[in-house]
Amino acid sequence: MKKRKLIIFAILLASLTFFISFSQFLSPSQEEVGETEQDFSSDRALNYLKEVAKEPHPIGSSANKKVRDYIVKHFQNIDIPVEIQSKPVKDISGGEYAIEIGAENVENIIAKIQGTSGDDNAILLTAHYDSEIETPGASDDGYGVVTIMEAARALKQMPAPKNTIYFVLTDGEEQGLLGASALQDRTDILDEVRVMLNFEARGNTGVPIMFETSSNDLKLAQLYKETVPYPVAYSFASEMYKKMPNDTDFTELKVTKKLGYNFANMGGLEAYHAEIDRVENSDEETIRHFGDYALPLVKKFMMMEEKEFQALEESKGNAIYFPLMKKTLVVYSEKLVIPLMIFLLVLTGAIFFFSFKKKVTQMKGFALSLLAIIGSLVSIFVFYYLLIRLLTIVFNVEIDEDDIVIFGTYDPLILTLMVLLAIVFCIFFAKWISKKCGNANFAMSSQVLWIVLAVIASLTFKGISFAFTIPAIISLLLIFPIILKVNWAKARYHYVAVAGWTISSILLLAPIMYMIYVAKTISIAPIIAILMAFITLPIIGIVNWLMTNDREA
Repeated sequence: MKKRKLIIFAILLASLTFFISFSQFLSPSQEEVGETEQDFSSDRALNYLKEVAKEPHPIGSSANKKVRDYIVKHFQNIDIPVEIQSKPVKDISGGEYAIEIGAENVENIIAKIQGTSGDDNAILLTAHYDSEIETPGASDDGYGVVTIMEAARALKQMPAPKNTIYFVLTDGEEQGLLGASALQDRTDILDEVRVMLNFEARGNTGVPIMFETSSNDLKLAQLYKETVPYPVAYSFASEMYKKMPNDTDFTELKVTKKLGYNFANMGGLEAYHAEIDRVENSDEETIRHFGDYALPLVKKFMMMEEKEFQALEESKGNAIYFPLMKKTLVVYSEKLVIPLMIFLLVLTGAIFFFSFKKKVTQMKGFALSLLAIIGSLVSIFVFYYLLIRLLTIVFNVEIDEDDIVIFGTYDPLILTLMVLLAIVFCIFFAKWISKKCGNANFAMSSQVLWIVLAVIASLTFKGISFAFTIPAIISLLLIFPIILKVNWAKARYHYVAVAGWTISSILLLAPIMYMIYVAKTISIAPIIAILMAFITLPIIGIVNWLMTNDREA
């Protein structure tokens, strides 16, 4: 009966933690953002989008010029000075692709709200207004364009800013970041800019994520956390982005060494550079969330003093950051990664010393259990790898050169079934390994894999180290009293031990699994299945071991 209660407790707690962790992917409602003239209105932004994304408008096309004129007129109507920066495509490195489709000039739109203190501490907001040849580009990069247009309108309703604000809508991004390259000629602007905000999209839905920053971003990340009411950001995303076949205007502008943030939503990848990237398939909540980043950050920077910018520019050190739930972003220095790893290793040494000394675990059973778990994970990986290949045949879907697989409307269902199947596999393997090697040996060996991953991540992929190091430390600290067999570490305390592992592992790793899936599609299912096993196996191991302790007591 006690085991059943503990199992039910673990299942309910896991379900609740999943729900809480995924609350970070909820965008603010219109009521939460506000509805005054000085607030960002997603309704207005969506109306702009109907004109910006009326038809495909690649660089050099007549449709592109219509979009350019519409944006220029918008700034003129709200009394913001605007100009066109034109540069021949033939004079830009990499411009041959644009020339092939008939483009002659890159035409960047540059608008400006003059600051009362001059131009020395200017802010730059940028997005690209051109689209791919075969798509209207409602999300890519219509979302970014209308975010800037609506932010400019709202800012114009406010008292004049202390610092100048530039709004730059670049041309020719899709043909090789041509507009951003041309913008580098405008040293009269870039020399005065202190911080840049770039808005992009890799799909037509989902929350925008702050996925890239300028270097030495610890204070930038802290400012983002303090300023934005609904922050979503992952330090691992920047490292993952480097391994993806995508660039943005921010890639070109980073060479200026300015402070900067890069934002993009990644949901709805099937719309990326596709004909279906139309207004009718757009997500107003995503646009609203973009506005929830742009307006608060600009309002913060436009009133900042010179010394505050200097403090950001002179700060050293990178940040580890991740959301726990809606509105909650954790930020700490990357310098803590190695000390946390060392603490974990010391704690691990102490745990296993007493575990073997008090005969909680046995060397042979522990080693065999560890080998069996590794074998189980390899089996799960191979099974899912082959299953994905089989499904591509059944659904007649190709795996492209970037390992992207999209089953369309079936994707969420397939992913859910695969996660549930991974849990079933884990239950089967856990029962078999525990029976052969012992419950305590299985529980402790399942912890070792997390510790190994924590060490590897801390040394090679620091941005994601938190997802493994923090749960491992929490779990080991909670099971230490049980291994020492102290009197109070029984009965109800077992629920605390199970809760500590369940909450920390799911809260930190489950959203990352989802983000990896969004970025790499269902082709990444073998990795997701393995990560699901990393969460599930220790939960089962701890529950079985604690119940064995209760029976022996």
